[in-house]
Amino acid sequence: MAFEMDKSYALKHRRLSIERLAELMGATPATLYKWIEAETMPAKAVLAWQHLTGAQNVVRYLAAAEGAVVVVIPTGRATTAEDVHVLQATLHGATGALLDYMAGHMDRESTLGKLGMGLESLAWHRENVRKADQPELDLG
Repeated sequence: MAFEMDKSYALKHRRLSIERLAELMGATPATLYKWIEAETMPAKAVLAWQHLTGAQNVVRYLAAAEGAVVVVIPTGRATTAEDVHVLQATLHGATGALLDYMAGHMDRESTLGKLGMGLESLAWHRENVRKADQPELDLG
């Protein structure tokens, strides 16, 4: 599923077909289709896949399978009120999902997704605060 989501993201947002992704990765389209269908890929190809597709679903899946969370490292910019509002909404959604799960109204995967988003958001803000006195240029 994660590979399919990354593939769809690459097509929609970067206009990269499987044929073009395969060419850029130095593989054949048949090989790429096989990896996507089997939901497996050589470790050395995963970072290239993430870079080319612009999506993080495979990497997030791998991290979650090991009980870890992926956090995009911020550049240490000043936090805005909007950033805090988004954090608050995300955490509210995570808390609501947990309550719904406990009441039997939400499935496990959806709950884990919401909780993961909350953890990632908090970790992003933690790192942003840590780096606030050493801002970096945003080259992306």
